[in-house]
Amino acid sequence: MTSLRTLSAHKTTAKTEPVAAGPNTGGGADVHAAEARVTRLRARLEEAKRARAAAEAKREMALQRKKEIEDQIRAMGVEPGNVEAEIERLEAEVEEKLAAAEELLRPFEELSRRAG
Repeated sequence: MTSLRTLSAHKTTAKTEPVAAGPNTGGGADVHAAEARVTRLRARLEEAKRARAAAEAKREMALQRKKEIEDQIRAMGVEPGNVEAEIERLEAEVEEKLAAAEELLRPFEELSRRAG
């Protein structure tokens, strides 16, 4: 049997073989590549967080502006959901009034043509 002293001496003088780097060996190159990927992913995550915060800020501004516009529309006596119908009604009213104005001018145009 080998004594403990012999084993201890053998361990201190034994040379260790370098382990080849591979996917399952935990080699240095793989560790560095993984660390680099993690670093890139963290950077992308931070960029995504910044982009999300900026988008949320823009959304809040847009919602505030929408509320202001809706308040202005209500101040004009129209509900925001009825804007399209109100525009159509106003266009028809303008067309009707223009037609009435043209009709009122027609006798004067006749007089002007006869006099001319």
